[in-house]
Amino acid sequence: MTNQEAKDILLLYRPGVSGQDDLEFAAALELVQGDPELALWFDQHCAVQSALRARFQEIPVPEALQQQILSERKAHFSLSHQRRMAFAVAAAILLCLGVALFYPRSRANDTFSNFRGRMAGTVLRQYPKMDLVTDDQKQIRQYLASKGAGDYVLPQGLARAAATGCALLNWHGKPVTMICFDSGTAAPPGTPDLFLFIVARSALADAPANPPQSPAPGHISRLTTASWTSGDKTYLLGALGDDKLLRNHL
Repeated sequence: MTNQEAKDILLLYRPGVSGQDDLEFAAALELVQGDPELALWFDQHCAVQSALRARFQEIPVPEALQQQILSERKAHFSLSHQRRMAFAVAAAILLCLGVALFYPRSRANDTFSNFRGRMAGTVLRQYPKMDLVTDDQKQIRQYLASKGAGDYVLPQGLARAAATGCALLNWHGKPVTMICFDSGTAAPPGTPDLFLFIVARSALADAPANPPQSPAPGHISRLTTASWTSGDKTYLLGALGDDKLLRNHL
């Protein structure tokens, strides 16, 4: 994970609200601990969020607002009430503008970074339940084809690896295919340590342009990753091991 990727993730972090056990936050916070520059940025981010939260809590709630909403009748506020309402609205607008100026970049839900983080979490939090458990790659492809997901191309290294099963996942309403493999280095035997995720290229706002011959590398916690796009599909391969293990299966 790069510093910029960590910042993109931590932009959504809210002190006192966000849970540090979230995998994406945990991986980014781990990077913060070893990077003074990133730690300074994170401290400033938390300070701004705490200040904004305190200011929002200071905004008074206009009297009779609940009755106005429930009755759906035209309210007749006094001039003082109108001034308080105008002040509250203006304060909220100014605070929102401040946030927009302070954070010109926002992380969209359908970015590749978000996708990679969620898929990594599927592996690192707990091993996902398989829809089909088998070491027969032909049987896996037949099963996925029956679900409309059998059109994919495996790297030569994975094509020679021992499969363990497959599953159909969902990400923001988009189908994701997961195929698991055993490199033979994990213990006990038959335990998957290679995970291939396949998603439609159109499901990502910024699908990596790297071809299969030169996949983009990356790391999320204990997971080493490589990603590439071929045709209308984007592939993400994760390995519970080092770069060498990953390269041997590309």
